[in-house]
Amino acid sequence: MTNVVSERARSGLDHFLAQATKNALVATGESCPVTPIDDASATEREVVMFTVSSYTFRILLFIHFESNAATRAHFGRLADKSVDEMAGERFLDAMMERGNLLCGALNRELALFFPHIGMSTPCILHRSAVEHIGAVTPAFTRRYRAQVSADLALRLTIAVCAFADLDFPFDHRAVDETKAASELEIF
Repeated sequence: MTNVVSERARSGLDHFLAQATKNALVATGESCPVTPIDDASATEREVVMFTVSSYTFRILLFIHFESNAATRAHFGRLADKSVDEMAGERFLDAMMERGNLLCGALNRELALFFPHIGMSTPCILHRSAVEHIGAVTPAFTRRYRAQVSADLALRLTIAVCAFADLDFPFDHRAVDETKAASELEIF
């Protein structure tokens, strides 16, 4: 019998991943639309992988990327470095650092529902590794497109391996009400 990831949990993961992406992969105040996509074909040559694990699940998070000028320029802006400084190991370090921020934000949100949770250190892999994601028999897989700047969109993939049925009391309305209540009104 396959374990199930509930629609409510899927919605929560979508929300948490979108918020974490906005907080980690763009400069403060910039927009970053994050949308689920159906396209499974990956053209990016590399991925940085993270895991968030609990006793009842393991989430594999992949950020797909190319080491091209647009990607290096974007991550250079986030690190206050030039495109030339974002080469080789420095670029990979910046990718892993920003990915670590994203994964940490996802981990913190999930820790509200799952007290025994932890996350891995980043690992750079070739894109072909993601093609074998089915080997870990995820109960739920979703791909996303994140428009992190006008000239750069990144793709993300999550795969949830559920060791029991996965559900948590996420409610979009409560998040929207909290956000609205915390907005400053100017008269």
